[in-house]
Amino acid sequence: MTQDARERAKWKVRLSNWVDALPPLIKRPVRKLILETTFGILTSGTLKQSEIARSLKEPCRLHHTQKRISRMLAKHDEVSWTAEQLQLQQIAPLVTEDMILAIDPGDLNRDGAPKSELRGRVRDGDKGDIVGGYPLLSVVARDVKRGSTFPLITRLLSPNRAGYRSENRDILTVMEEVQRHLKAKPLWVIDRGGDRGNLWKAWIENDRNVLVRAANQRYWLWRNTQKTAQQIARELPLKHRGSLRRGQEKEVPFGITRVALREYPDRPLWMVVVRHGKREPLVLVTTRPVRGRRQGERLIHSYLDRWACEEGYRFTKQGFDLEGVQARRFTTLQNLVALASLAWALLASYQEEGGKLLEKARRQKSRKSPTFPFYSLLAGWQHLFSAARVIFHPWLRRRRHSGATAPPPPDLFADAPGLLGAMR
Repeated sequence: MTQDARERAKWKVRLSNWVDALPPLIKRPVRKLILETTFGILTSGTLKQSEIARSLKEPCRLHHTQKRISRMLAKHDEVSWTAEQLQLQQIAPLVTEDMILAIDPGDLNRDGAPKSELRGRVRDGDKGDIVGGYPLLSVVARDVKRGSTFPLITRLLSPNRAGYRSENRDILTVMEEVQRHLKAKPLWVIDRGGDRGNLWKAWIENDRNVLVRAANQRYWLWRNTQKTAQQIARELPLKHRGSLRRGQEKEVPFGITRVALREYPDRPLWMVVVRHGKREPLVLVTTRPVRGRRQGERLIHSYLDRWACEEGYRFTKQGFDLEGVQARRFTTLQNLVALASLAWALLASYQEEGGKLLEKARRQKSRKSPTFPFYSLLAGWQHLFSAARVIFHPWLRRRRHSGATAPPPPDLFADAPGLLGAMR
């Protein structure tokens, strides 16, 4: 057996173990759908159902495989919820107090598909135009010390769906869902779109650790006065100096002061003002106490590390060709987005063990690990499985007829060449 065959078997067993961790109430056809579609997204690098079906290499007509996947994705609306729970179940134990959670609204441009179900109007983040599409909401954990990124959830939404209330409610619902799976209380980081009264109310009452960029649209209580964020930034003495990004030698001046919301005058918040050479100073507000230069500098780094969420959107759109999806049913789109996030989570959970995939990608030119390695990991996955003759079909049939519920542990595969040959 070749080394590539062993590596393929290892990754298939990892994915299968994830799916087998689903609760018993999830039916076997849904489990199979999640397994095959997640694998197909990774192998094909797209959400097009025809390419997903082609990557499975089943011994039947391609049309039949594609029709089955399309029917199942449109019929089972529980797939998106199941994929989210599975992803949180696997990734949440990796999140620690030292990490940051970047939450950011995004968009799925569907301007070229006017017949898409429940399509609304969104702002295209790339061009800045208002187009037809769907809002996206993503949460990404960032380990700032090791430079690792872990996707926690990506949810496709629609303002036209039943039960819709507001974008604020969507943001708070996603935060509550993620926090429910976490034992730690990491710092939530959100851009200036999070500077809203309803969000601040929920965060303060629920005692959340949040870091928000002030949008200069409200008055803050500061030194017995009421001033906007930029007015405070102009008057506050910048007594400290520190780096803007981790590892930079150039230092910028910043200041720290205590403020409060007019609705909660007895609940202190901390404001960090950074003058970084641009026209407007960077103003950050947090519920976490900031005492001294080091904590202030760490908060500045934490805000700039939220790029991982934006890079995650870019990876989903480019690596998985999110905007090239051809489905029109809202349920199908929701399921595909959730499964694409699950596919990314599989790569993220084993990113430190992905040396073979990086070698296959032929993009790692030095021993230093890439800052965002998922493009290389995905390319390595596709190169690794391009030579496979069969994927899951004979193995799933053997498991079904034998009544097996889970594959053997990965460390036993070295002594089971017959099973590995069937999986290959």
